[in-house]
Amino acid sequence: MKKYLISFLCVLTTATLAVGMTGCGKENIPLKSFLSYKDQYFDSDYSSSGVVCENDKWQLKWDNAAKRVSFVDKTTGYTWGQIPVEAEAPQYQDNGTIKKNHPQLESVIRVIYQDPKSFDDVTAYSYTGAVQSDGVYVQKIDKGIRVTYDFIENEFSVPVDYTIGENSFKITVDPTKISEGEEFKIHSVAVAPFLCGMKNDLEDSWLFIPDGSGAVISPFESDGVGNVGQKYVYGKDLSYQTYSKQNPDERINMPIFGAKKGNNAIFAVITSGAEAAAINWNIGSKNIGYSSVYPEFRIRGFSYIKRPENFVTTTTLGSFKIFSDGIVTRPLEIEYFALSGKKASVYGMAECYREYLTEKSGLRKNSKDEKIATFKYIGAVVQPDFVVGIPTEKLFPLTTTKQALLMTEELSSKIGSNINIQLVGFGKTGIDIGEVAGGFTVAGKLGGTKGMKNLVSTLESKKINSFMDFDLISFEKTGAGFSKSSAAVYHGGQVVKYTSFDTISKLENQDRFFVLSRNNLFTASNKVNKKAEKLGLSGISYASLSNTVYSDYGEQKYYISGNMAEDVAKIYNSTADAGYKTLSSSANVYAAISSDYINDVPLYSSNYQISSYDVPFYQLVFKGYRSMSSVSLNLCSDKQDALLRCVESGISPSYTLYYNFDKELVTNEHTFIFGSHFEGNKEDIINTVSSVKSYLDDIKGATITDYIRLSDMSSVTKFDNGVFTVVNFSDVEIITDYGKVPAKSYITGRGE
Repeated sequence: MKKYLISFLCVLTTATLAVGMTGCGKENIPLKSFLSYKDQYFDSDYSSSGVVCENDKWQLKWDNAAKRVSFVDKTTGYTWGQIPVEAEAPQYQDNGTIKKNHPQLESVIRVIYQDPKSFDDVTAYSYTGAVQSDGVYVQKIDKGIRVTYDFIENEFSVPVDYTIGENSFKITVDPTKISEGEEFKIHSVAVAPFLCGMKNDLEDSWLFIPDGSGAVISPFESDGVGNVGQKYVYGKDLSYQTYSKQNPDERINMPIFGAKKGNNAIFAVITSGAEAAAINWNIGSKNIGYSSVYPEFRIRGFSYIKRPENFVTTTTLGSFKIFSDGIVTRPLEIEYFALSGKKASVYGMAECYREYLTEKSGLRKNSKDEKIATFKYIGAVVQPDFVVGIPTEKLFPLTTTKQALLMTEELSSKIGSNINIQLVGFGKTGIDIGEVAGGFTVAGKLGGTKGMKNLVSTLESKKINSFMDFDLISFEKTGAGFSKSSAAVYHGGQVVKYTSFDTISKLENQDRFFVLSRNNLFTASNKVNKKAEKLGLSGISYASLSNTVYSDYGEQKYYISGNMAEDVAKIYNSTADAGYKTLSSSANVYAAISSDYINDVPLYSSNYQISSYDVPFYQLVFKGYRSMSSVSLNLCSDKQDALLRCVESGISPSYTLYYNFDKELVTNEHTFIFGSHFEGNKEDIINTVSSVKSYLDDIKGATITDYIRLSDMSSVTKFDNGVFTVVNFSDVEIITDYGKVPAKSYITGRGE
């Protein structure tokens, strides 16, 4: 075993040296890392208990004996602290002795580091690692306090700032002020795990995570450990090479979470460091007695390597994390908003977030052009072929530009021209990955430049928007000015290659692709703008860019997907400045704000066992501010239920379609092939869209003013023009204050 250990440590040493060389980059800028623990000196200049500071809205309190921070909402008198208010009162056991809170409940910081011997992830808790060891130090700062948690035995420290603002309070961790020793490598920090927490089985209470469309979680007590999970904000980092399949689930498009307890609620927004964040949950643990949702931040990048054969450790994992020396340098910050009364609801949280985006991100109403449907046309696929018995490939045209026009004319003659057309896979290799942005051209088999110009101009004459999609992220072949040297790199200097997942089944494909380096993204988008003019385009779709984050260790600012939101916004703004409308797919919030239209809006959460029911949170935020269409109804397992979810939030349905079908396509790996043929779907499309057209016209441009959950299977949505909608997802008729609602149906009206 010693021989294998020495060999493996050599690999680690080589990787570490490569990190140092790569991290310096072309400008030879030294990497920023954590401070040295042995060089730190800790002291306190504040030791009182009580109110530290206050304004018209908040009081910030410090309990020096318990080493706890809390925030009092002066409007309601309710306290939000590092532990739930119900856990602050003494709890007694059957014999009359005081029952101590679980150490995890009392810990405001969790530090995750790598054990240097087993290579396992280990969690250190601030209560046992700092509080019980007298390793807590407090300093007054502007509008709050800084508490430094010194994990003496582990030789690392984490300072945390607690501050109050006009309408909110913040918790901030600056990674550049964290210190560590030589033995343990910190890679993640979880912040305030039980601030959005509540006692198990607490009545009229729930937790919220923005999984997919959104999910509400009831804090039902289950077993000793409970249901513990994690999802990355904005989706999986493409630069994290893994050796296991991913679960087919929805993504988190918004950096938010929350909790409701009776007439009070807390809504949290990750305002800085969201690309490095994950939303964690711990539901129903008997051991802890409380359920919660909270953020965890990755602050040191890593890549996976497979465990060498016969290398024995205490871990059961088949791969190891190799960490970079460089860290995330931007602050990790969560801003918390207190809600009460009627606002302590799903809609209240959505309204709060919309107001936040309006103030901080420039979200403005853009609802005059809401569509009644969006159609995603697939241009071509790469199909296996044989030439004189030798295996090869060919481009199989699914939809030419002429056929796209025929499909649109037939549909628009029945449902009207108030629709969007998204043209996906019209480049050199169709929907399959080839050159960057499909070579910035239209495949000759699909009509070429002339065919695209004619399609776009004809649709424009009918006042129908069209958007050609360009994939700026993935590429396999050299061309269009980009090559392997244009790819992003891991922290060890190796070129990033990732395995894709099917867009419908979300299962792993058998492929490996490069991702374009982050500093080349803007170059590629500028090239799209120039080529779009030659192609006669009026609209551009960035489907992959709008919902993908990835790291590039060529520059430290791109570590842990850093600056992705800023880069995408910059690209969208330049596209708009060039005179093109933009369409996104399943857009992360920063892309949604910058887009004119959003397609593939999620209708469901991942349906984890923890979820009580799904809510249309994404739609509650953006309805009336962006024109939205759903995921493709023809690819949903229950089309009627999916349509009802469109109706619930007032967004239009979407469909994925292609024109040509041939029996040889049965060998193609794309799962949409068998549910998207135009001839097999057009009658259902016409009937479905026609059935909701008048309703969508009634609420065109309207924003949502309230959303009430009548039960797990029914809801009421109210719009600012007086229209209301009651949706019944159940299999039986229900009677509401608004009238009878048939099973699997809905009713609408005006006023109360």
